Amino acid sequence: MIDQTSVMPKATLCVVMAVNSHRPVPLRFVWHHVQPLEAAGPNIPANQVQLCDSCHYSIHRLMWCLAGHEVLPLKFNKAQMAIATTGYNACVAAGTVALIPDEG
Repeated sequence: MIDQTSVMPKATLCVVMAVNSHRPVPLRFVWHHVQPLEAAGPNIPANQVQLCDSCHYSIHRLMWCLAGHEVLPLKFNKAQMAIATTGYNACVAAGTVALIPDEG
């Protein structure tokens, strides 16, 4: 069951890259659960980071690859990989790697 008690303010930035360095400029920012809710991640501020849509998608793809579903891309952003690895490791610790969602 997903805990709906944590209400976050609207996401306004991307922790991976400065907004002015994104190309194209992001149209939307979202809160990303480092350990996905679907994989028993808690819905608490400590498990959430602000991302642009592009980085959000990339981190989910990297987590999917880390879970063994696809080969890791040859090139990737190190900051994105750090967030993906943190989420993957949390899933390993929780025994929920098989529940990492395919969001691509």
